[in-house]
Amino acid sequence: MRIMNFRRFARQISFACFAAFLIEGLNPQAAKAEWFPSLYAGRAASATWTLAPGNYTLEASTFLNLGDINVEIYDPTGRMFARGTQLGGEVIHFSVPQGGEGNFQVRYNMNLCANPMGACMVEINIRRR
Repeated sequence: MRIMNFRRFARQISFACFAAFLIEGLNPQAAKAEWFPSLYAGRAASATWTLAPGNYTLEASTFLNLGDINVEIYDPTGRMFARGTQLGGEVIHFSVPQGGEGNFQVRYNMNLCANPMGACMVEINIRRR
């Protein structure tokens, strides 16, 4: 009886994985989430994403919300067009117009890091809305 339940469970898991793979293959999302090098208070860094036209949401946070991260987004021409400066993490909604695609630079800095073990880890997610 247990072998039969295990086989049914394995089939269900296999089907769920196949369905997720198929859905993502048919409707890929332009999204990327990355952990970046840890930052100490007062430090800054940047990352570059290649984005196509569309609506996006950028979410920046620190592990366990141990810090205050601020973010600026620069378009392919180098002009800053969005900024987030709220206390803690950031959520920025922005659009890339037709013809405005290219390499976007995200500059982020750590104003406050309350991690007693050292620097604060940074995660930045950009996903299409």
